[in-house]
Amino acid sequence: MTELWPIVVALCALAVVFVVGLPMIWRRQIEGETVEDWLAVRREEITDETLLSDAQLRVWDDKEADNKVDDAGPLVTRAVSRPGYQVALAGAIVLATLVLYDRLGAYEDVQITRAIASLSEATPNDVTALIERIEARSAARPTNLDYQSLLGEYYVATGNAAGALERFELILAEAPNAPDVLGRAAQAEFVAQGQVLTERARARAEQALAGNPRQKSALATLAMGSFGAEQYQEAIGYMRVLRDLEVPGSEGHQLMLNAIVEAQARLNEETPNQAPVSVTETPALTASVTLLVRLPEALEAAAVTGKTVFIIARPAGSTARMPTAVARVIAADWPLRATLTDENSMAGQKLSALALVDLEVQVSDNGQPGLDNARFTGELRGVSVRGKDISEIVLRANAQ
Repeated sequence: MTELWPIVVALCALAVVFVVGLPMIWRRQIEGETVEDWLAVRREEITDETLLSDAQLRVWDDKEADNKVDDAGPLVTRAVSRPGYQVALAGAIVLATLVLYDRLGAYEDVQITRAIASLSEATPNDVTALIERIEARSAARPTNLDYQSLLGEYYVATGNAAGALERFELILAEAPNAPDVLGRAAQAEFVAQGQVLTERARARAEQALAGNPRQKSALATLAMGSFGAEQYQEAIGYMRVLRDLEVPGSEGHQLMLNAIVEAQARLNEETPNQAPVSVTETPALTASVTLLVRLPEALEAAAVTGKTVFIIARPAGSTARMPTAVARVIAADWPLRATLTDENSMAGQKLSALALVDLEVQVSDNGQPGLDNARFTGELRGVSVRGKDISEIVLRANAQ
């Protein structure tokens, strides 16, 4: 914070120079009209000797008065120089500068941002000191949601789930429908309650998925909560979505595969007559939707080759945006062929539980789902889940 003080002092000194010093140096001497000039004008205007005599007497009186104040200096000069007023004005400017600096300068925010940007080079002691600064700044500015989010993430990473939940609660008070915050709050509450999925945590996680079906914190919370409640089929549904969000071969992807194997093994123990389902191979399911996605006639295939294509299935006629199943495909060839099965079901749902679905296709340039990220879209309504035919969708440019 001391780095800004030289700037503040320089501005205050400049204000003093302009308000006090400059008027004392730069004075305009105004000579004005003399009494002789006035008398000459009167002589031209009047001819009455009596009036001229009175004017002459007035000139003599004025000259006598001027002689008495000569030692005090010119009246005009004294009127220009008012040091008391100028000093008071300079003090007010300095005070206003300090108040604005304290209230609006936010220099501490700048310093914190710089420290966060250089965290890769920070030591553990530096991180601890930075968190203390953020906590102090957050207490001074509780409406700064960025600080609340940073503290919440830090508390989660350090195992302080209760502290993280408190921070996420403050954010939700300002942004009650933010999917990421809802998911993180649900996860923090789940951990703070000893791995028990409370009704509030479940409701928040489900609300997060309604806004963003791929919100990882919400999916993980519902997966672990369902597993702990021995609802293994539901847990497997969430785990499959989490698996598909991870890069194949990564640690997270392998972790989800192992979790699905464990959940499937426990499910098979409960239903011994049911044939076990492999997690590495897609089972032959009677419920499926096969789709052929075609490009507009004027569009060259090279323009969208390699782009990410999302194929989304929702209950037919539903106005909710929550998907039942989603497939993510990298477009290598056009027309693009893809099949949705229960393996693509989201959030514990099952495609096979529906008779008809509405399909939506999104072609994304940045690899993220959602109409805001889609360059091309296509729709098809009332498609049979158990039909043998291949449904076709022709893409169109997204108007949004």
